[in-house]
This record gives sequence, C-alpha cells and structure tokens, in this order.
Amino acid sequence: MVSAELTARRSGDNRHPWDWYVEEQWVTHALCDILAMDPDVTYLDPFAGLCHIPDALADRGLTAFGTDLFERGNSPRFLGRHDFLGDQIHMLEAMRGLSVMMNPPFSFQDGRMVRGLAEKCIRRALSIATHKVCALVPIKWLASAGRFRLFAEHMPSGIYILSERPSMPPGDQIAAMGTAAFAHGKVDYVWIVWDKQRAPQDFAPTYWIPPRAKPARAPRIQSTPRG
Repeated sequence: MVSAELTARRSGDNRHPWDWYVEEQWVTHALCDILAMDPDVTYLDPFAGLCHIPDALADRGLTAFGTDLFERGNSPRFLGRHDFLGDQIHMLEAMRGLSVMMNPPFSFQDGRMVRGLAEKCIRRALSIATHKVCALVPIKWLASAGRFRLFAEHMPSGIYILSERPSMPPGDQIAAMGTAAFAHGKVDYVWIVWDKQRAPQDFAPTYWIPPRAKPARAPRIQSTPRG
C-alpha cells in the first residue's frame, strides 16, 4: 500500500485519512535485486492497497498476497479486507512459512493521528513472520528514541537505502494526477529488513540500492551541409 509521502495532497488538503500512499513497483524489484528472497514461503502485504508489492513479488516467481482495510483494486492477489492491527487473525498470518513485506501506514488512521503507528505494524509483523519482515519507511523514521527501543529488541538484519527517491502519491489522487502521479519523489525512503532465520546480531549493516539505469539517449544525427 501505503506509507508516507510527507507532503500535502494535490488538492492542498491534509494527509490521506488512512495514509494511503502508493509505492511504485520498481521499489520492490529494487530490493529483490540485491536481497535474496525465500522461494518456499508465502509473502503477505497487510497494507496492500493496489497490490503493487504482491504483484511485483509474483513477477519474481514468488507466492505473494495482500490484505487491507479496504478493497482498493482488482488484483487476483488481494485476499480480502482485514485489520492487521485488529483482534482477528487472517488465515495467511498462520502460514508455517511466512514473510511480511509492506509499506505500512505512517501516522494516520481514519483521519486521526496515531503515535508510533508504523512501529506497531512492524512489531505485529515480527510476531507472526517466520522468515523475513521488510518495511518501507521514510529514512527520517530511523532516528528517534522509539526506533532505538525497537532496534534494541529486534535488530534489523539490514537497512537498504533507496538512492533514487520513489514517488508516493495519495492513492485516491492517482487518476486525477495522470502521468504526473509517479513523476517526482519528494521523500527519501529505506527498506528495513529483519530475517528471523538468521542468528541475532548487534548491528545492522547498511546497503545502498542504486538508482535505476536511465535509458540510453538516441545519438543526434547531424545533417551534412550540401556543397
């Protein structure tokens, strides 16, 4: 789904009431390019939105599905409405081999500020995943006393900085924005990864995900003056 383009909406309103900010699929592919994924587990995105993350993982031959509070698209990988932070457990959350890969909401639910929302989502994911938890968050999210407590209890296996800024438009504005929706990223993002199959460590190595290669420009053909 959705995390945090920390900018105003196109209309000038405040943030989307459910923090529905849509990541581009290349962001998931970029992580897959440098992080070995587990081919024999199920991947769950509990904030799937338009299912960009499950769809990108499926493109890599992985088993991936999504849930969300709302049904926002028509992807065959969307397996129903579900409150990830609620009292009920979705059947996917009970899988014996489970990784969680998500762009969690950052601070708003139903138009209200929720302190520590992204951390709550990550802690919940860590409580059910058997393999990896991958969370896409703004890079500023790393620096706080709250993050110190989280990392002291659950040290990430790696922090993957996106060298290219992804665009994160509000999901309900994409159609109106047209080609400009994913044109200009305004916030730096990182993937934070926990691997529960690895032995605990006391530090988190940092990696830089390179920007996408730009398409080669066609050479300019100069006309030869006629003599």
